[in-house]
Amino acid sequence: MGAQPKVTTEQLIKIKNELGKAATATLIQKKLHEETGIMVDESTIRGRLVAAGQGLLSTKDTGPDVNLGQQTKTAPQPFVMKQHAVEDEFKKYIPDATIFVGYVERPVDRRLAMHYQTGKFPVSQGKQGTGKTMGHLYYAHKANLPFALLSCHEEMKLHKLYGDKTIQNGNIVFRESEFVRLTQVPSVILFDEINAISNKNTFDFHALLQNRELFVKDADNGNGKWFKLHPECKIGFAMNPKSQKYIGGNIKPSNFLGRCTFLTYPEFSVDEIKKAVSARHPKLPKAELDKFVKYFQAITDVIDKSKLPIDVSIRQLNNLIDFEQSGMPLKEAIEDSISGMLDAVSQPAAKESFFRIAQACWTSLKT
Repeated sequence: MGAQPKVTTEQLIKIKNELGKAATATLIQKKLHEETGIMVDESTIRGRLVAAGQGLLSTKDTGPDVNLGQQTKTAPQPFVMKQHAVEDEFKKYIPDATIFVGYVERPVDRRLAMHYQTGKFPVSQGKQGTGKTMGHLYYAHKANLPFALLSCHEEMKLHKLYGDKTIQNGNIVFRESEFVRLTQVPSVILFDEINAISNKNTFDFHALLQNRELFVKDADNGNGKWFKLHPECKIGFAMNPKSQKYIGGNIKPSNFLGRCTFLTYPEFSVDEIKKAVSARHPKLPKAELDKFVKYFQAITDVIDKSKLPIDVSIRQLNNLIDFEQSGMPLKEAIEDSISGMLDAVSQPAAKESFFRIAQACWTSLKT
């Protein structure tokens, strides 16, 4: 038997270039056979081209590469926010647009949406006022989803949220809660301050996150019942880092954290602060806006350098401007919105430094 005709890599590259962007291993194989009468396996064509740095570009060619044990890479699809159809009875739970006046959309918001849309269980973490809770609410608004926020506490038990036993016509029956109804439809359910729950009470979450279902033994009047999450019911968590400012929290164990994904929310930049305040107070003159933002920056620096057990956020800054714009004297507005917090944490001596900073920003306070 005669020797099998050989095909050079240069021949394959030439045919690939002739076919252009539409080139696939199948088309190259066909054209090669038409021109030479030689039949070469598609896997060999892919392997030879990839080895020569001439990998196929067509997204239609997705066969395995024998030499590399890989698949031809395709370009990632651009992210598109999914909109959900919601039954009329649940529309009242969709966050209203008026809540987000002054909201500054940031890259971390898009990342959170991607976590939810790919079926993950995101944990947002960060300092007070970084938007780690509001971000979930904003996602629900943008995705047209009902939203529920559950504030966690030390003795909170997940299975109790599904309902409880009660007396009806002299009989003990199990009554399912509104929480159950939201788990059965497209929705966002956020457990805020998840690290407040004692670690012994987080085991129910393991089953919920692992299998998207939970068995409640008291349900169905004592017979027990499996509660499955709707495929588009999204579960998220938010928490502050454990520190001297956020006492009482529990560091969650790995068997809980390992079922989640994570987003650390950054602090707002100066430009983002100005954008948020301007949207909330559109009539505020720019010169005054600059003074308020300068004051906000200065006191946050003092808080960090002095290790004061408080955080201030855009929320407190807006409170200050609300009071001042309503006619309250500036000194009182500062105390009622920000510096009064120092009394609440037994740091009254630090209030004077907050006022001296204000005097540097507003000369009217020096008289």
